[in-house]
Order: sequence, then C-alpha cells, then structure tokens
Amino acid sequence: PEDGVAAARLFLKNGTLATLAPRTGAPTVTTAAAGDGAISMPAVLLVSNGTANAAEIFAAALSGNKRADLVGEPTAGLAAVQKLVPLPENRGLWMTSARYMTVDNKPINEHGLTPTVAVEEPNVAFGDAAPAADDMLTKAVDRLRSRK
Repeated sequence: PEDGVAAARLFLKNGTLATLAPRTGAPTVTTAAAGDGAISMPAVLLVSNGTANAAEIFAAALSGNKRADLVGEPTAGLAAVQKLVPLPENRGLWMTSARYMTVDNKPINEHGLTPTVAVEEPNVAFGDAAPAADDMLTKAVDRLRSRK
C-alpha cells in the first residue's frame, strides 16, 4: 500500500494522498509535500476488478484530487492492512486492522472505486483470440485527449 502513496507523490503537488483509518484511534492522513508533483502531464488510469491494494490507493489519490480520470471497471476493493492473529491448535485469523479511505473519506476496502468512464472488459474464453479492438484503451485515449 505504501507504494501507492509513493507513486501518487509523483503526480500530486498538493492534496491528500491517503487516509489510513485504524479500527480504533485517529486516522493517519498523508498529504503531498514540497517537491512532490514532478509529473504534470494529463493522466487517465485504466482500472478493472484486478486493480487492488497499492494500485487502488494510487487511483483513489489521483481521481480524488481531480488529477486523473478512471476508465474501465470498478476496482477490487482490497485496500486494507491485515494481520494474522494466532489462535490455539495452529490456527489463525486474518483480521483487517486498518483500511484506506478515499479523499472524501469513503472506504476503499470492500467497496472499490467507481470509474469515471465505465467500460466492460471483454470476456474471452481460454484459447480464443482476443478482440481486434481494445475499447477500454480507446476510451482512455479519447478521455485523455479531452483533458488537454
């Protein structure tokens, strides 16, 4: 998850990069600092249900700060900190101890991000040829051209 924050620093000169809300206690807010935002060109991010963890945090930071549009499908909703709690008899329990929030304080975990431009990925059966055109990429390029 910290990789998503580090990547967002490259694109954001100011604003909230991430908010980590623990089960108890105050949330930790990470904001852009002096020297951040080295990349200033327009950006559009392709997202799908495979976009998770650090990639979701990165996408949430850029879209939440109006720095990039999201094109594709809703994301996985897996931006959280989990830890293994040991139990008796060699058992354990994965427990979410904190979750990342969007810039407007909505949980990413279990909800994911909604794309600005919704585009369904084609469902290609194993062994079948991929479609000739990539609708998601085409819509992303169109969106990028409109942002200039």
